[in-house]
Amino acid sequence: MEKGDMDGAEKVLNSITFPNLLYKPIRSVYYTLKGNLAMMKEDFTSAEKHMKKGLDLGMPMKEAEGASLLQMGMIAVQKNDLKQAESYIRQAIRKGLPDKENQAAAFLQMCSIMMNKREFRAAKDFFRKAKALKPTTPQIVDQIKQIEKYITRVPG
Repeated sequence: MEKGDMDGAEKVLNSITFPNLLYKPIRSVYYTLKGNLAMMKEDFTSAEKHMKKGLDLGMPMKEAEGASLLQMGMIAVQKNDLKQAESYIRQAIRKGLPDKENQAAAFLQMCSIMMNKREFRAAKDFFRKAKALKPTTPQIVDQIKQIEKYITRVPG
């Protein structure tokens, strides 16, 4: 998976016929990886199911737990369940995210959720936090530019 060979990674994961026999931390990572692969295929229902199993088992590393919660939040956004998305993303921020790019993505997602809820002061606060992290990922930088055009005209 680290080399970008997703088909090979999926083949290895599918070769595991009895995941319940894996040690608990390894089983947790197994389900998280299954969820990540399903997410790449845009199979959000399956991704959510696997990610929940991984989270329920408990993550071996706390940063991974935050990243998984962030992904669960993103899945909820895709399903248009903004209440659940907000809950997951807040938990992810609380648990801690592995790097500033993930933090910026979480803050931007919270900004858009707050805009939808018409809580403009909170939206601006999340936007400022995301921008202060100075992310370098092109998609996140682009999102910041898009929101920046709009957020100055928002009251609050």
